[in-house]
Amino acid sequence: MSALDLKALSIFINTPVSQDMIHKLVVSTLQVLPCGNTLEPIPGKDRTLPSLMTFLTKLVRYTNVYTGTLMATLVLLNRLKTKLPKNPQGLACTRHRILLSCLILSAKFHNDSSPKNIHWAKYTEGLFSVKDINLMERQLLYLLNWNVEVSNEEMIDSLDQFLQPIRDDLVRTAKMRKWVQSQRNTTPLSPPPSVPVARPGTPVMSRSSSNSSTLSLHTRQVSTTSISSISSAETSPTYTVDPKIEYAALNEQQKLNRLIQSLT
Repeated sequence: MSALDLKALSIFINTPVSQDMIHKLVVSTLQVLPCGNTLEPIPGKDRTLPSLMTFLTKLVRYTNVYTGTLMATLVLLNRLKTKLPKNPQGLACTRHRILLSCLILSAKFHNDSSPKNIHWAKYTEGLFSVKDINLMERQLLYLLNWNVEVSNEEMIDSLDQFLQPIRDDLVRTAKMRKWVQSQRNTTPLSPPPSVPVARPGTPVMSRSSSNSSTLSLHTRQVSTTSISSISSAETSPTYTVDPKIEYAALNEQQKLNRLIQSLT
């Protein structure tokens, strides 16, 4: 872990939550358990499960969660994946439970004040009760052996695809500043033009001067870099995941787009 990594991480966690971040969490959640039928009815309830993309997007909007808190959930998901047995099986709602419980623990551990479980139950719009949330929280703590601390090294490793464009931009900016400084040190200043002294009774010959300061040639406009501008300039990230998982995540994205269109 270098100073450049820490600087990039500091910039990243202070940016707004983006759709790419939500998509990354959905894909990681789908990797924890095999894909099932996300449209099957909820056990004991006469309704169907929302897609993971829709489910997480609503949670983000309800809670206004910080980027750092949200993406620390990714570390907990990866940690949980190593704790589960090979080829684990579960209901379709199990993925929603895993994602929600990881987000709840991340919010409680990394913030002095976080929503209570009764509030999280409301944010799920009746999908889970307070009793359900209490149970899934205890189960996750047991599986993680109460280890919910997230280090900078784990964040940097899990968020490499988001941090790399920021690191590249920081390196380019540092090189530009170094080049500007070298030009300032090596380029001599032009002496001020001499002004002719008018003698009494003698008209002064005026002439235009087009001399300009050499330093102005090296002035660089200040630019503000954001995650959104970086992600738009770079190509869409590719995830080395199972094609079935990626296909399921894309279906989640399409369902979310249709939901947004119906609300507008």
